[in-house]
Amino acid sequence: MTENGFDTDCFIVGSGFGGSVSALRLAEKGYRVLLAEQGRRITPENMPESTGDWRRFLWLPALACRGFFSLRLFKHMLVLHGNAVGGGSITYANTLLVPPQEVWRQGTWAGLRDWTAEMPAHYRTAQQMLGVTDNPLLADADRLLQRLADENGIGGSFYRTRVAVYFGGQDEHAQQMVDGDPYFGGNGPARQPCCACGGCMVGCRHRAKNSLDYNYLYLAERLGVRVLPQTRVLRIEPLGAAADGSAGYRITVKPNRLPERHYTAAQVIVSAGSLGTQQLLFAMKEQGCLPKLSDALGRHVFTNAESLIGIRFPGCSEDFSRGIAIGSGIHLPDGTHIEATRFPDGSNIVSLLGTLMNHSLAGRLSFRRWLAAFVWAW
Repeated sequence: MTENGFDTDCFIVGSGFGGSVSALRLAEKGYRVLLAEQGRRITPENMPESTGDWRRFLWLPALACRGFFSLRLFKHMLVLHGNAVGGGSITYANTLLVPPQEVWRQGTWAGLRDWTAEMPAHYRTAQQMLGVTDNPLLADADRLLQRLADENGIGGSFYRTRVAVYFGGQDEHAQQMVDGDPYFGGNGPARQPCCACGGCMVGCRHRAKNSLDYNYLYLAERLGVRVLPQTRVLRIEPLGAAADGSAGYRITVKPNRLPERHYTAAQVIVSAGSLGTQQLLFAMKEQGCLPKLSDALGRHVFTNAESLIGIRFPGCSEDFSRGIAIGSGIHLPDGTHIEATRFPDGSNIVSLLGTLMNHSLAGRLSFRRWLAAFVWAW
């Protein structure tokens, strides 16, 4: 136990962006931190060589699949997210957009703070930590998108994406390399430049993607943060008679293939992604474990409004799998934003994603019609 009688000062649920950033900043201030992650630790050595190795690629524990790529199908949308040490950063497309100012003037957050004055400094910090730079590698898919924009009179809207990828010493935030580390003066892990394999969203096997296990989370662990991989949080309960948690919390976890364990903490941060956080908090509210949770839980939840549209070019000579996951984009006059997105060679299983947007389904997710679209795409 710590000096204050707890097992840890802060218990964090989830190791994605929220959890990893919190872990590092708390550790820098001297706090003891435990972090539970239900996914496993993914490394270039244990990544699947292709998406066909679905047991190591997909997250479907009920089918003994403990990969990192998770799909959740709802009535009107399919949600893709990551389950691994590093959270969604293991499988996201590296692209880090800074929202335009009008975003801060709308929604439930408008007027709470002067976001346009406050947020730029935090974005600069995140960009430096994540090694954000302009994509220098335009591949066949990007050049095709650029030609499409030119032919439709919107060539001026074409842009290279801002991405968290290490391309080499010319990158915006790269420094003199120390022991293979180009970002943190030798305190970070060794890296290799991007080889444009297109594998960002199925797991970077070349140590080029600036996922959280190469920056925030890596540095947090060096400062003593203890990560509990393959550990699911079952319950969060206030200690003693203080229902508001002012006396601390008791956290019950279930490690994979091991009995339940209990930890106590002065504070708890739930950062298990949008779905995981709400699922856990709703369970705690319904079970009476966290009675002070607001009734606003689950309201004002937004997607990032993306539609994944698969496009085929039978007989073409170009290799549209090369490049980075999202290398470029254009803006249409009506506000539509189109990006050139790709998966690497050997990723046929992800054709599942494109078939859900097949126009012939006309809003009806009939299994027969979906299967026909899936077989055609494969």
